[in-house]
Amino acid sequence: MSAVKDPIESLRKGTLLSVFLTIFLDLVGFGMLIPILPLIARDFGASDAQATALASVYSVGTLLAVGILGRWSDVFGRKKILIGTIIVSLVAQVLTGLAPSYPLLVMARFLAGLASGNIAVAQACISDITTPKERGKSMALIGIAFGLGFALGPALGAMISLFSEGHSLVAVSFVAAGLNFFNLLLALRRLPETHQRFATGPILELVRRAKGELQESIIGTWWQDAKRLLSDKSFCVVLLLAFLQVFGFVGVESVLALALNDAYGLANSKQQYVAFMYIGVMLVFINGGVTRPLIGRLGEAKILTLGQFLLGLSMILLPFFAPNQPMLWLSLTLVAAGSAFASPALSSLSSRLAPEGLQGFALGFSQTLGSLARIVGPLTFGVLYQTLHGARSLYLTAALMMVGLVIALIGLRGVKSRLSLQANAH
Repeated sequence: MSAVKDPIESLRKGTLLSVFLTIFLDLVGFGMLIPILPLIARDFGASDAQATALASVYSVGTLLAVGILGRWSDVFGRKKILIGTIIVSLVAQVLTGLAPSYPLLVMARFLAGLASGNIAVAQACISDITTPKERGKSMALIGIAFGLGFALGPALGAMISLFSEGHSLVAVSFVAAGLNFFNLLLALRRLPETHQRFATGPILELVRRAKGELQESIIGTWWQDAKRLLSDKSFCVVLLLAFLQVFGFVGVESVLALALNDAYGLANSKQQYVAFMYIGVMLVFINGGVTRPLIGRLGEAKILTLGQFLLGLSMILLPFFAPNQPMLWLSLTLVAAGSAFASPALSSLSSRLAPEGLQGFALGFSQTLGSLARIVGPLTFGVLYQTLHGARSLYLTAALMMVGLVIALIGLRGVKSRLSLQANAH
């Protein structure tokens, strides 16, 4: 006799899978362009600074969109916003492939950045369907999607460019657009509406309600909501740590190729590429096999603190042991582990510390600071690398990570007991 399936549990698992695939396909499409965009920008006559600025342009778009999209998902529902951003991403990939000049390439990447603000909406979907106790483990799925996209996207992009000599931008962009189209079909068919206020009810009534609430949010509710969130000291600590964690990870990522060449003698681009692939693979492994059970056992605050410590330690080991290559792989493992521990813990804390009904807004707030870090991180690390004698500049950023560790140890006291009381109340 077969066991009767729990329909609620089946719906929850199906939603988690849909959200995972949405983020994964987004990240693969983004990652595919990482190996070729700077070279294409050069072909358009851009300087090296302009070529690397494409990543910052993308992050500026994300910064502008992520908070708004998180709030709009609270107003209109999660599914509508996710589908809209997938369509925008598809259009952006097509425009990237057809861009005839550097300025139009910049515009296309900015549009893609706006669409990537849907990460806060995906996190809100997970928040809707999980209990506070299991939320951290479920948020780790987004970390796995990031790791897979980071590992597979650049590899797929490089492979396609090898077989499309002279047309790599068109080929890679159109394959990425194809992935977005598949993602759109998947979301339309498989992704349920997780925000309960919009899951049922007459559509006209929902539209009127959404229109009224959106108008209120534009007039003044946004500021009131922000003040409610920022009045919570623990939430402010989480916001600061969200900035520092992303700042450290993307900063190391931005100068890693230079450090591999200057400090470790890995001038071969294939060797450098293996290093980036290794980080992606470790992100997937640690998020899937280590972070999820550890968050359930130790709680988000301790895992976040551990992640902050590992990021700082990796920045000390990278320059200190150069050019010892075995220690290089240990350092890269710590970079991946620090991010894999801290990122899902931060997402879970942002959601669980938020007042009822503001989870999407809170996650968008946190992701906004993360997007800001993705803009200033590469720029700051680049200047420090140039002025402080190469890889040794990482010592200064390691000190900054350790300051974050102290902030976490002091600022997150009592959070675990607060969250336990909240979970028991549910």
